[in-house]
Amino acid sequence: MPNHKEALSILRQTLMDELVLLQSQTDPVELDQQSIGRVSRIDAIQQQELAKSNYRAAALQLKEVIAALSRIDEDEYGYCEECGEDIASARLAVKPEVRFCVSCQASHEQ
Repeated sequence: MPNHKEALSILRQTLMDELVLLQSQTDPVELDQQSIGRVSRIDAIQQQELAKSNYRAAALQLKEVIAALSRIDEDEYGYCEECGEDIASARLAVKPEVRFCVSCQASHEQ
């Protein structure tokens, strides 16, 4: 599945670049009240928390992408990890790192 492998490789690099950017945004907020006001500091803390959340989500997606690339190498890509059925091509086109078919994904989310 060369088109999926290429898409996953591009996604992997994009996520790695995003993680580098987000890492710098998760640095602790300075406590110096002289340089920024209280409201600005609260806003900075909220932005930092958002960056941390985005970092965790990107790191998790990167882990899934790497696992999908591994499944391609092992000729196990495109099959649901739960039921073993083929995952729809349209689903893989939208989210190439997906591990489950639609029905198994729905049961995992409940």
